[in-house]
Amino acid sequence: MNYPSMKQRIAAVKHYYKCNEQPTMAARRLAQEFDINPPQGRNIRLIVEKFEATGSVATAKKSGCPKTATNVAKAEEAIRRLEQSPQKSTRRLSAELEVSQSSVIRILHQKNWKPYIPRLLHALHDGDDDRRLQFCEEFLAKLDEEDTMLDNIWWSDEACFKLNGTINRHNCVYWAVENPRVTVEKEVNLPGVTVWAAISPLGIIGPFFFEGSVTVEIYLDMLQTLFWPRVQAQDCYFQQDGAPPHYGRHVRQWLDENFSGKWIGRRGPIEWPARSPDLTPPDFFLWGLMKDLVYREKPRTIQELKAQITAKFEEIDIELCKCVCHSVPARLQLCIDHEGGHFENWFAQDISHQTCPGKEAKAKQAHPTVDSHEDWKYHQVQLEAQTLETNKA
Repeated sequence: MNYPSMKQRIAAVKHYYKCNEQPTMAARRLAQEFDINPPQGRNIRLIVEKFEATGSVATAKKSGCPKTATNVAKAEEAIRRLEQSPQKSTRRLSAELEVSQSSVIRILHQKNWKPYIPRLLHALHDGDDDRRLQFCEEFLAKLDEEDTMLDNIWWSDEACFKLNGTINRHNCVYWAVENPRVTVEKEVNLPGVTVWAAISPLGIIGPFFFEGSVTVEIYLDMLQTLFWPRVQAQDCYFQQDGAPPHYGRHVRQWLDENFSGKWIGRRGPIEWPARSPDLTPPDFFLWGLMKDLVYREKPRTIQELKAQITAKFEEIDIELCKCVCHSVPARLQLCIDHEGGHFENWFAQDISHQTCPGKEAKAKQAHPTVDSHEDWKYHQVQLEAQTLETNKA
């Protein structure tokens, strides 16, 4: 039974006394009168006890904290405490100040303080920025020379999915007047099923599930049996990162034979810079979208997880793939503008949104990928503050 109305509570008291103070029988008569499910007898007894104690069945008003609690002194104290501990929650702050949480939020809004949420970024090592800068400059020049190149690149990668795979950053905020761009390093370990896929303006190939550890032999067999038959008739490029299975001698020999001068990767004809997931569509778009869609269904077994991944891949349309792949040059230019360093943390929106009008909802990167780097281990990530729009209600 939902919380009873005033009429139902009054009737409950009457039926209780008419039934010789038998709460179960009173509950049945109450259910018949109002055509509801019978409440429990103890709930009838609680209503009667309240009536006998107060002479009323009305709900007492909650005391709460008056709005006058948000005076100048309280506001100054709230700001002082946040300056000392910017990651303090509004719930904790309200308890310390002995005012309501809504009062704390009102103070912060009046003082133009905003909550910033962390953004996951890949770690860069010494020298990475120079190699990233060189790649971006050379690749943009190559795109200018070959007009159709961007439409003929298959970008590939692997990602690890787990059953309870979510990256929860909602409760981790940093309060400040301006974006402090604070960073925190965190170890991430996400065991689960490993998935491979490739994306291009022509669509998606995959997913392919690896059983157990990925070796050079297993990876090469996947390329030969799954990927190559789909692209054999195309005059295309192939991109992969520098993970150990990708760097195997037999893999590189096979790529040289089948993508002569047209594969991008570690020690390939076009050298791929290490730790650059922000430049490749599977990392900056595909895996984030897939994890967002898959984890909404909350799969409970590996079989359900694989089924959800396969189903969600089939929902991605070619037009979206084209928009995302065409956003790569803009990302290359931004990487150049930031001298090879991080650039995503300086923008509230993913660049792909700007090149894909009307696709914002689908392209939203809810869970930035941090689990598919070159050493196949889970690296440290940097948590960069990103503006969270304040509640407009």
